[in-house]
Amino acid sequence: MSKHARPRGLPIDGVGQPTAEGWTYAARNPATAETLWDVPDAGVTEAHAAVAAARRAFDATPWSTDAALRAATIRRLQAALLDRADDLVALMAAETGVPVALRAAYLDAPIASLRGELPGATAGVTAVVTPATSPLAVAVEEVGRVLASGGTVVLKPAPEAAAAAIELGRIALDILPRGVLNVLTTRDVDVAIALTLDERVDEVSFTGSAVAGERVQHAAERAGKRVRLDLGGALTVDAADDADLAAVVSAAAVAVAANAGQACRVPATVVVPSHRYAEALDAAVTAMSEVALGDPADPGTVCGPLRSVVARDRVRRYVDLARSEGGDVVLGGHALDRAGWWFAPTVIGGLTPQSRLVREEVLGPVLMVVADGRKS
Repeated sequence: MSKHARPRGLPIDGVGQPTAEGWTYAARNPATAETLWDVPDAGVTEAHAAVAAARRAFDATPWSTDAALRAATIRRLQAALLDRADDLVALMAAETGVPVALRAAYLDAPIASLRGELPGATAGVTAVVTPATSPLAVAVEEVGRVLASGGTVVLKPAPEAAAAAIELGRIALDILPRGVLNVLTTRDVDVAIALTLDERVDEVSFTGSAVAGERVQHAAERAGKRVRLDLGGALTVDAADDADLAAVVSAAAVAVAANAGQACRVPATVVVPSHRYAEALDAAVTAMSEVALGDPADPGTVCGPLRSVVARDRVRRYVDLARSEGGDVVLGGHALDRAGWWFAPTVIGGLTPQSRLVREEVLGPVLMVVADGRKS
């Protein structure tokens, strides 16, 4: 078991509340597959309660109109998060495998970005839906944006990142006015749908996959909501004919290795002139061979496990797809035979710019080298 306190109740309407049905689900450590704790598995009843609390806090308290109150309160929240940052970083490492060495991007910078005021922004009740690939960064940034505008929040994290979000909400209980920040953790897709369609919600902020984002956008816009989407996307690096290929490929390998490639807009593909393809492929193998997988709680680790068995199997399916498309897996390409959800650092060549692996986010420690005949 983890040393961290296990989630108790959901931070809703200023207190920690159990779910009406008492449902929970098990959180597991991605590095070891051990059970960590039970997470509250909210239903539509809790969703309605959270929205009601957020609506009431916006309509019937000074939060939306008192800029001085908001600024002072957000500064206190920022200070509390800074004080608890070490614990939150350790919690992310245990729950989703984000290496503590990456704390600057995954927690410290988002906390530093909190502002007490956001002039000109449209305020209201916002449902914030966040991904497992960024357990707290997106949550802190989006919650901060809404609070600074005078809005209130219902935060629904990805199921794998539930405890980090609950802890964020728990810290806020002692600082924010009742109902300003409410947290729902759940595996039930009906909860997200309920938030999107609830007439008391003014805005939906979604960060995640393009497929899910399109569904959210369609439903939210039909319901008359404002919508903010961050859908990430595949990123390629085009190497010039005279480029230092070793440096270009090494930089891409560093990005792909960080958190096992689980981030938005990772430069997972390097496109090179065809006459330098072999050179680039060799450089990729050298760079990715030097990637050391390790315990995410170790300050020396930058590449840890995949966040869940589903995430690991997703990467495996993409590698199988690469082979079916004629790709050549020259390094790695397999899950590791150890407890937890690990995938070997992988290099794939032989693909074309039209390959799905080039056009879609793999979200794993996979680096692709593509020859571009137009640069020969």
